[in-house]
Formats: sequence, structure tokens, C-alpha cells
Amino acid sequence: MKKLGILFTLIMFAFVTQSYAQAGKFGATPEDSVQCVRYLSFYKDYYKNGNIREALPSWRGAVRVCPVGVVQSLYQDGQNIIKFLIHQTKDPDRRKELIDSLILMYDIRIDKFPTSKARLSAFTYKAYDMVTFYKEDDLKIFQALQDVVEFGKHRTDPGILVLNMQYATALFKEEKLDTEKVINVYQQLSEIFDNKMQSGSDEALEEARNNFETLFAISGVADCDNLLALFGPRFDDNASDIVYVKRVVQLLSNAGCETSDLFLKAVERLYEMEPSYNSAYYLYRLYSARENNENAAKYLERAIESDSIDSVTKGDYMMELGTFYFKKMNDASAAANSALSAGDFNEDVIGRAYLLMGHIWANAKVTGGEMPEIDKRANFWVAVDYFVRAKSADSSLEEECDRLIATYRQYFPSPEEAFMHDLDEGTRYSVRANGLSATTTVRTNK
Repeated sequence: MKKLGILFTLIMFAFVTQSYAQAGKFGATPEDSVQCVRYLSFYKDYYKNGNIREALPSWRGAVRVCPVGVVQSLYQDGQNIIKFLIHQTKDPDRRKELIDSLILMYDIRIDKFPTSKARLSAFTYKAYDMVTFYKEDDLKIFQALQDVVEFGKHRTDPGILVLNMQYATALFKEEKLDTEKVINVYQQLSEIFDNKMQSGSDEALEEARNNFETLFAISGVADCDNLLALFGPRFDDNASDIVYVKRVVQLLSNAGCETSDLFLKAVERLYEMEPSYNSAYYLYRLYSARENNENAAKYLERAIESDSIDSVTKGDYMMELGTFYFKKMNDASAAANSALSAGDFNEDVIGRAYLLMGHIWANAKVTGGEMPEIDKRANFWVAVDYFVRAKSADSSLEEECDRLIATYRQYFPSPEEAFMHDLDEGTRYSVRANGLSATTTVRTNK
């Protein structure tokens, strides 16, 4: 029975070789084809059983005799065979020869097997193996990593992206890559990471992104001087490219360059192209830090007016606008209108709104012709009214409000003053100040 099995195998082998020979795929002549197929068959039998050393002579024969690019598995298997040999040798010259042969296997796959999946796989594993084995030239390793990115784009393995950044920053420190090149690499890879994370993130991807960002942050490339020198002269020429503008904003922000004119310019341009309440709010913060109050208020108002803003955030922003009008622009009326409207959108700010109103009234100047001193202090009644309402609406404000109430009660008239001005305790009293009006009650400092 065993002899019959061997005979059958030989018959089938003869049939296959004859077919291949006639087709001409495996050699220029029928004889070459037969030899090629024989080598392929023999090395495969050994290789699939894990006998790499026994497979080696026939594999070499196939590489020598078969037309280049005959079957992809010849080169895929060859990669593993060669890596086995690399691990077995300690001779540096022999090791170098084997590494060069390994890289050649990948180059043949890239050249002869053009399907997208096969080529990306070849580019990817070539880069990984060059990082592992190829120590002679970091620039060549970097280029191999770049080749993966250029071909694979958003399909590129995250590990390749991290290694690419690692080699780029290392070459920068060795003065083999300039600042612009490293930043361009960062921009390219960052976009790919963004795309991947939008499609669905996981712990491994997030870790890779963090490692990537850390490598760039500590590289010495991303300081303000470098970034401003690079992007400043060319920003206007690229200001219509939203991807470019977003990257400038991100890079300058990461480097702590928010006080630069370029950063402000980039954020404003981004808002023009892609308005949002977040970017408007950011511009408010930037202008506020520069004491440009008119522009700061303008952008905070735009944030509040945005169609995309949620009600809770809108209430928070209105409260902040009220505080800004009061503290920075001395506009009591605008401050009061914004603060009192905030609670319509976010009830959590009502207490703080009343607290602000208390401060507004405490600092108000009562108007109305020739008034006695007691009338000029009527604003303190209104202020205390609001402080009482504030702690009632928000218990966390109780201690602060009690302190403020005690402070401003000192300015209430004495019972004697009230009597002299025909003011009875608890009677209603109308007050006008700084464009505001309120009705309060007469109280004395008992």
C-alpha cells in the first residue's frame, strides 16, 4: 500500500510539472519549468513540517531557477527561512548578507505582487524586520517606515506610526532630519491617528497615540521658537487649508504658544472656516487674557448664540458673560441681563446669578437729584436681598453670602436716621442705579 502511495505521488508530480511546463509560467523552457516545480515541491514538503534546514537547499534551488515572482509563498517562506538562519549565525559578515537577502525577499513581494493587501503586508513586515535586524543605517529604516505610511495611509499599523515618530525624532537629534521634516511627519501621522480613533478606539490604540505624542513632545522639535519660525511666514499662504490650520492650532497649543500672535490668528481663522461654540469660547479666553475686552465679549456672545450649544453650557456661558461685563467692562445693566437670563437655561447657576447681582448692587451708585445720604445707601438693601436669595438657591454659597450680608448690613441706616427721614421698617422702597431698578424694603442696622 505504501509503495502505491509513493507511486501515485510521483505520477501526480509528473502530471503537474508537465502542465506547468506547457504553460511556461515556471520557466522559459519546459525543462526549466520542470526543475522549478520540483524545487518548489521538495522545499514545501520539508518546510510545512518545520524542517527548515532540510528545506533550505530546495528553497535556494527554487529561488535560483524559478522566474522572479513565480509564487508569493516562495518569498514569504523565504523570509522565515532567512530569519531562522540569522538567529543561528554569529558571523557579522554572514549576518549582514542574510539581512540583505531578507530585505530582498520583501522587495520582490512589493514589486511582483501588487494587490493592495499583499503589498501593504510586505511593506509593513519589511519595516518591522528592518527595525529588528538592520542596524547599519537609521535613515533607511526611517524610509522603510515612511513607505508603509505612504502606501497604507489610514490602514497603517499603529506600531508602525509610533516607530516612524521614534526614528524621525532620533534622526532630528542626530541632525539628519531638519525641523520641518519632523513636523511634517508628525502632521501626517497625527492625521492617521485621528482617523483611526474616529473609527473606533481601544486601549492599545490609545496607548500608541499617547506614546506617539510623548515622543514628539520630548523631541525638542516642538518648541515655540521652532514652530513660529516654521509656520509664521507661510501661514497666510495656507490659511484656506482647514487641515493645515487645525494642525497649526494643535501644535502651538501643545507647545504652550497660546500667547503668540500666530496662535490667535490661527484660532480666528479656524473659527471663520468652521464656526462652533467651542472655538468662539476659546477666542473669548484668548482675547480676555490680552485685555481686549470688546473682542472677548463679542466671541463669548457668539458662543452663546451658537445653534449647536447645549442648554446647560449656554447657561454657564451666560453666567460667565455676566461676570465679565461686571468685572472687566463695568457694564452693570449688561451684566445683570446676562446673569438673570442664565438660570432659564441652567438652573444650577441661579444661586451664582443672584450672588453676582448682589455684588452688582453693592457697587451701584444710586441716582436721583439731590438725595439725602440715607437714599444713597439704598442699594445695599437690594444687594442683601440678592445675597439672601443666592444662599437660598444654592446652599454651597451660604457661608460666603452670610459674610457679605454681615458686611453690607453695616451700611443700613440706624433707626434714628430712618425716623428722621420718615422711613418705616419694612416699607417698600424703589431704587434706581446704573441703569437698573429694583423694589426693596427699608431695614435698619439694629
